[in-house]
Amino acid sequence: MQKRRILLGFIIVLAIVYIGLQIFKLQEIADYVRPIIMPLLVLSYFLFKKDRSSYFFYFLVFYSIAELSGFFYYLAQYSYFMNDLLYYGGNILYITAYVLLILEIFKSMNIKKIFNRFKTYILILAALDIYSIILVSDIAVKSDLLNEGFDYLIEIVYNTTIMLLLTITLINYISRHTKKAMNLLIGALCIVFSEVMQVAYFYVSEQNALSVAYSALLVLAFLFFYIQSGLSYSDSETYETETVEKLEV
Repeated sequence: MQKRRILLGFIIVLAIVYIGLQIFKLQEIADYVRPIIMPLLVLSYFLFKKDRSSYFFYFLVFYSIAELSGFFYYLAQYSYFMNDLLYYGGNILYITAYVLLILEIFKSMNIKKIFNRFKTYILILAALDIYSIILVSDIAVKSDLLNEGFDYLIEIVYNTTIMLLLTITLINYISRHTKKAMNLLIGALCIVFSEVMQVAYFYVSEQNALSVAYSALLVLAFLFFYIQSGLSYSDSETYETETVEKLEV
């Protein structure tokens, strides 16, 4: 237990240092601190959690591999090959990670029952997702930073995956109303808002505040994701019936 606390404490300190470096505009140092955080989180999960074959574990693994590529970020300035490898490879790894997280949530959901009960809400959320994907992707396209059709495809697939994650966690929460579902939803919300901050930073205005907000929200997202991994859906299932009744009125 003490080893776990020490490791988690060290991860928290690194996260705070990372955000602090960005606040003081020490981005070059921050870029070498960030790739260390996720692999340590994976190590913590591997050592102290029992379910090492879950989709959630592999979500952390794929995300940490994508983060480790940050060590080679500055090499991309001198090599088109390295730049393409980091951009395409990194985005594919992130997309794969989020898909695995979606599968982790999906596996415990009764899809048929949920769709029949919340059909209207799901259709409304789907419409909002499509609008958000078009809006965010359009900002990236109009920035002239994307070079070819495959860049646009990556951008659209990435944004679609993020919005799908938010939708699934929201539906999961309104159908369960548990602490675990709530932590997943808050984590997904932090991911979505962090991505909005990142899009604004890369494609609209390179203001340091946007970069700091993006990083802080990302750290919070993984805090909530890690917390939910120690919970089960039965921890606060008592509110499910009340929530469903309110939604069906």
